[in-house]
Amino acid sequence: MGAARPMTITGRARTLWWTLRIRALSLVASGTLCGLAWGHEGHTWLLGLAAVMPLLWHWSASRWLAGAVALAYYLAGSRGLPFGAGIFFAESAPAWFSWALWLVAGMVNALPWFVLWSQNPRRQAWTLPVTLALTALPPLGFIGWTNPLTAAGVVFPGLGFVGLILLVAGMVAVVLRRWPVVAAVAGVAVAANVSTALWVKPPPWVAFWSGRDTHFARLQTDAKPDLLGEGQRVMQILMIAGQLEPGRVVVLPETVLPRARQGNDFAATMLADVSASLKAKGSAILVGAELAAPGQQLQNVLVALGDASGPLVQRVPVPIGMWRPWAAESVAADPLASGVGKVAGRKVAYSICYEQLLVFPLLVSVAHGPDLIVGAANDWWARDTSIPTIQGQALDSWGVLFGLPVVRATNL
Repeated sequence: MGAARPMTITGRARTLWWTLRIRALSLVASGTLCGLAWGHEGHTWLLGLAAVMPLLWHWSASRWLAGAVALAYYLAGSRGLPFGAGIFFAESAPAWFSWALWLVAGMVNALPWFVLWSQNPRRQAWTLPVTLALTALPPLGFIGWTNPLTAAGVVFPGLGFVGLILLVAGMVAVVLRRWPVVAAVAGVAVAANVSTALWVKPPPWVAFWSGRDTHFARLQTDAKPDLLGEGQRVMQILMIAGQLEPGRVVVLPETVLPRARQGNDFAATMLADVSASLKAKGSAILVGAELAAPGQQLQNVLVALGDASGPLVQRVPVPIGMWRPWAAESVAADPLASGVGKVAGRKVAYSICYEQLLVFPLLVSVAHGPDLIVGAANDWWARDTSIPTIQGQALDSWGVLFGLPVVRATNL
């Protein structure tokens, strides 16, 4: 009888050990599933699962487990990066670079969740909002893709910044186990979704705006001209302009227009004629281009053919790939600009390619009260990955949150 007691204690310890391991694996697996909610065409509602990741962080039993949950979420959400970046950087970096970029970016995004974790729920009640803010705002916000805050559009459609606040407040209420508050926030979420589904309709003028995807083999900032490819793109723009009905606006993807050159530029002359024709019938084409004034950095922009508005300049080009502040050859960046311009009489919040993955550029834009959101991307390098879909999901979710129509165009 005396020998049985130690065996019982050992058995209980072993059971506890396995219970903790199973719980830890379950939390990491759940974090992975939340990340996998990103990247499914036509299923923006799945982004609601992204809001669960901070709760998994809260339920973690240790700092290391909390960091592992966050890392699993970010790596799963950005799973297309190593494959897409491998193509994007194929000519300038070794094959391992894209995998290292994926892992390092995931670790950087997960770092605040690791550092600010605590066993004390009262401490978590303020570190959770701080962590969400750190991963959404610069400098971490420059790579803060798949941010859980994006889920606000699914959970609280039409509520704008109030919806963002309610999303965070609901998380904090769960952490503090304030169940009446959780129930109230859930009730607001249900009411917002029902009212949006039943009564919110886009304004009539939205029918005159549309996006047109393209399928050019390769569009990229490059000093070497591809005259044949540029000619094909110009001809497609001419064809679209000729078929465009009066009063309509078409959005085309990023960097479709050929780069302007010195001297007799036949493409520029043709496009000027097209712009005049579009203006005469009250139509416009918003299309991606690269502009570089003498002595200035290259700018990645959207220009409006048929409209007198100035170019809409990208604020956050792809870090390392396009935006290299340490190098002479870099696309210009202006992260704190409004990202809002006027096109065809409408106030447009525009998001060019990489910006669609981030939180702060869009929030800055919607704070200026735009009429719609326009997204243009050039994803030739990521056409076989989840990246283009994730960009569209994020932009659509922000549009739903702020009650703004979204018009998108992507080159795939």
